[in-house]
Amino acid sequence: MRKKMGLVEDDDRVRRRFAHAIGRSHEFELWFETGSMLSALEWMSQCPPDAWPSLWLVDLGLPDGSGLSVIRHALALHPQTQVMVVSMFGDESKVLDCIDAGAMGYILKGQGDEDILLHIEDLLHGGSPMSPIIARQVLSRFRMAREVQRPGRKSSGFGDALADPYLTARELDVLDWIARGYSYEEVAANLQVALNTIRHHVRGIYAKLGVHTKVDAINEARRRRWLDAS
Repeated sequence: MRKKMGLVEDDDRVRRRFAHAIGRSHEFELWFETGSMLSALEWMSQCPPDAWPSLWLVDLGLPDGSGLSVIRHALALHPQTQVMVVSMFGDESKVLDCIDAGAMGYILKGQGDEDILLHIEDLLHGGSPMSPIIARQVLSRFRMAREVQRPGRKSSGFGDALADPYLTARELDVLDWIARGYSYEEVAANLQVALNTIRHHVRGIYAKLGVHTKVDAINEARRRRWLDAS
């Protein structure tokens, strides 16, 4: 059975190109497409759970609103949904807003959209496809956060919760909730973010701590005295 996909893209040529690529695939089928934010939100609100797409491709610059609203609405209705942004906008604020909303991939138009099926397969198999310039922005942001929080420097406003220059305040929040026995779904509800956002933070925590399981992450964080040993 082919996986259902939703496409929100206002450029007719790009939408046709993506639709053609998806239509040639034996693994995916285009279940819904539109160039409008409002029509996407309306369709989502009326779509029965068993017909919900596994993945959404979303452009940000829509004629009647922002694709960010589409991302948030999709993940609010179905937290398991995978979302990949395909946009001409590559400024840092938009990238970080989309990641914070729960998007797990970000491709700039003209920088990889011809390989859209490869990016879709990567995303559905646990990857986070990004155009090189977007990946560089994300890495640079982490480096800046680490540099600002070097030992001996004053807090830059993130608060005392940022106990180490290597983990962000939000990553420490997530790790603390998990250490107290909460599930990913419960952590997402408590922090009022999408489930995919929690998973994104967990992957970052694992990578930074060099671990592969929740228990190992908790133990390592306690060893470094980032969490209460109790």
